Amino acid sequence: MTNDSVERESRATGTRGRAASFARGRRLWLDLHFYIGLVAGAVFVVLGLSGSLLAFRVEIDEWLNRDFFVATDYRPGGARASIDRIIEASQAATPKGAHPYWVHFPTGQGGYFDVISKTGGVGGGEKILQTLVDPRDASVLGQRVIIDENDQFAEPLSVFLIHLHSALLLGETGATIVGFAGLFLFLSLATGVYLWLPRNGRWRQAFAIKRGASAERLALDLHKTTGAYLCGVFVVMLFSGVYLTFGSQVRALVGLFSPVGVHHMDEGLKSAPAEGRAPIAAEAAVAAVDRLFPDGRLMSLALPEGPDGVYVVGKRADDEVNRSEPRRVAAVDRYSGEIIHIQDPHAFTAGEKFLEWQYPLHTGEAFGDFGRAFVGLLGVAPALLYVTGLMRWLQKRRAQANGEREHRRGEI
Repeated sequence: MTNDSVERESRATGTRGRAASFARGRRLWLDLHFYIGLVAGAVFVVLGLSGSLLAFRVEIDEWLNRDFFVATDYRPGGARASIDRIIEASQAATPKGAHPYWVHFPTGQGGYFDVISKTGGVGGGEKILQTLVDPRDASVLGQRVIIDENDQFAEPLSVFLIHLHSALLLGETGATIVGFAGLFLFLSLATGVYLWLPRNGRWRQAFAIKRGASAERLALDLHKTTGAYLCGVFVVMLFSGVYLTFGSQVRALVGLFSPVGVHHMDEGLKSAPAEGRAPIAAEAAVAAVDRLFPDGRLMSLALPEGPDGVYVVGKRADDEVNRSEPRRVAAVDRYSGEIIHIQDPHAFTAGEKFLEWQYPLHTGEAFGDFGRAFVGLLGVAPALLYVTGLMRWLQKRRAQANGEREHRRGEI
């Protein structure tokens, strides 16, 4: 054999070796992508479908419970009963031992005050009650249990879906499972991108679904193009979901790049000792914050917990990214009426602003109704990925089994 022949054979052997090595590596990535998708992807399907409904949870809840959510004749800016009278009316309607701790203000014309109370349940399980009160005369419009630690299936569908989405109905254990599933799905996305990247430079084909293709090819194209087009969106949704589950860990991570928690409300705030002073009225605490922030809309009031608790009033700024719950809040001493702490998103650091965006991005509310509609449609994508991925795996298994049978026949 000549030297040229030896060199050609050596190059061919090296090429075959690299090809075999690449095939083994690709097989490893395929297996990793499949098995992560099979387990964590199943959780992703549940989270996606429940998230689709949660994007319109308020509308769904009001539609399913039309007899409970009765519109009033209240008009924003019109005469209304005092906050204290509203709270007293709700407390009179709740079972003995229950106490109110949160108040939502009317959201618009025909709205109502939404007072949240809690009470101990049978066997120690806590129950959270929702009482609707007419703003005009403080008459109670209705009351229901929205959280029941002893029976989650007795909760309204919207609340049931929240527990399913955030914790798979398994409490803290379920929340941990959801968080780790999100972390593994990052790896699934990474392996999927690696497997999708075209090695021949045919980028247009990588983003297209072949017309008139077989069922096998259609399943593959649907899987890879759905993942390719939505990969960036999935990263955002997964990160925000992991933050909502592992908040303290993500805050610590973000804090490495920009301070966080500097301007956030301290949960341990306390009122000064009473020293013989009577507590101020809730209406007075609300009025103090209303004067502090002339713009925006009053949305929430957290009532003092214990004798040294504080009022926390939320008045959403018009340019706040959060729409369902305000981040602009102020704490009011329950005896002196002084404002003792302010949380204003306009003063947030870059890290705090980044974290402020996570919840409204996750729900879609950051971009209004369009954003919520997008999240509603997006929630179907994990199911599509799961079904097409499973179909592709089953197709390959059948092809492999057929190939082995043909091989055995050839040996006979």
